[in-house]
Amino acid sequence: MSNMREQGFTGRLEERRALRSALQALHAQRISDQRIADLLSAYLEGDRIPGYPKASTAPVSRPTIQRIRVSDDRTLISMRPSTVGTLYTFLRHCAELPTELFDDSIRIHSSHAYAPLLEALERHVGANDGPLSNASLRSLEGTFHLYRKAWTSPSSPTYLRCVLRFEWVGDALFYTEEQRFTDTVARVPVDEIDQGVVMPYGMNVVLIGRGQSKDLLKFFSIHEFEPFPDGHLHVHAFAGNFIAVYSKGPHPGFRAYAQRVVDSDEASCAFITEDEMDETILGHLTR
Repeated sequence: MSNMREQGFTGRLEERRALRSALQALHAQRISDQRIADLLSAYLEGDRIPGYPKASTAPVSRPTIQRIRVSDDRTLISMRPSTVGTLYTFLRHCAELPTELFDDSIRIHSSHAYAPLLEALERHVGANDGPLSNASLRSLEGTFHLYRKAWTSPSSPTYLRCVLRFEWVGDALFYTEEQRFTDTVARVPVDEIDQGVVMPYGMNVVLIGRGQSKDLLKFFSIHEFEPFPDGHLHVHAFAGNFIAVYSKGPHPGFRAYAQRVVDSDEASCAFITEDEMDETILGHLTR
């Protein structure tokens, strides 16, 4: 059973039999097929089933769950992998329905494409002590203007305003960063989107992501928050450090400062010279 817990659903008969046994065990405990269907729908709605986003995954009905539970091997192997896989993966993550499939060591319950990366990072290199947790990070959900030194003209007093969006998917946070500007000093146009994971680390938050269109690895460490994340109140501003790894290098690190944008539709990217930069923001980037 431990081998099946370490990977996603592949469609093998062994996995299908394990699912059937789990459903039969729940039935023996007088847990109805309708109860299972209802809980699965709730997990789907919350985007909490890895690999099965609500936008493209159909719920599994009570009659289908019953059919799997009472099926023979021939019927079982003929059932759609998407249907069986949804139910199988759901039971691996559902604490409300503990079966032999359930894995209580799983930390991330999210359908986001980067959820497996976040799961691996938290399992292998995550901090052992808080106070921050994944739940705390919901305070960051929303859109920010992120300011930092312009990497396109590093020798000049120039800066960038990027759009940083935090999205809560399932029970974890993920980010997308947009850079769309033209460096008027180096005469370089930039149009990039990067995505990645958001991980609590003690009293800090770490962002690790990659470029969508090229080999680009990004790392943010955030250590200043206003206010400190508690999972309820919105963080209005934060500061930290940033580094990107691209091409041969070198890869210098820069300060970064972000402010929440109340109306996300008004968020925009910009290339900013020193004389155009707000003095308060500039102070956060140069101290």
